[in-house]
Amino acid sequence: MRINAGKFRNHNIEMTNLDTTRETSDKVRQAIFNLIGQFFDGEVVLDLFAGSGAMGLEALSRGASKAVFNDINKKALDCTKRNALKLHVDNICEFYNLDYKEYLNNAKEVFDIIFLDPPYKMNNVDEILCLIKDNNMLNKNGIIAFEMEKNTNPKSEYFEILKDRSYGIKRVVIYQEVSKNE
Repeated sequence: MRINAGKFRNHNIEMTNLDTTRETSDKVRQAIFNLIGQFFDGEVVLDLFAGSGAMGLEALSRGASKAVFNDINKKALDCTKRNALKLHVDNICEFYNLDYKEYLNNAKEVFDIIFLDPPYKMNNVDEILCLIKDNNMLNKNGIIAFEMEKNTNPKSEYFEILKDRSYGIKRVVIYQEVSKNE
């Protein structure tokens, strides 16, 4: 697997090689960045179900200033740490080995971009989005890039769908918080 664009373009990163982790392919990762924007200017990102850390590392390569990685699987998180060290970005990364609910309920950081790619069997889009909303984790104008199984219902009470695309069995939905007219 490799970084697609930015200062680390074409650098290879390690995959987790775990049965419990589904890596985002280079092609789908590129498609996600085509949907949310090619390059960044200092954004802070969260890669909640990090796996190898490919999404957060790609964002750093494209100009994000900080990435926070969380994965419940310690071996996956160790892989993320090795990849961050290899790219010499570990100094602008934070790593957490927590259940996603524990992380979302205790994090104090607010993010510009949140990457979500939970195991498909979880099928709890609205629950995850509600936790993000309830804990005020997304900056105004921030976005959520959510990878899910193609047949998953992406509707949310708190977030509007900006873009919705399918890639094989995978669906990528880009959300932004619903604007309130005050």
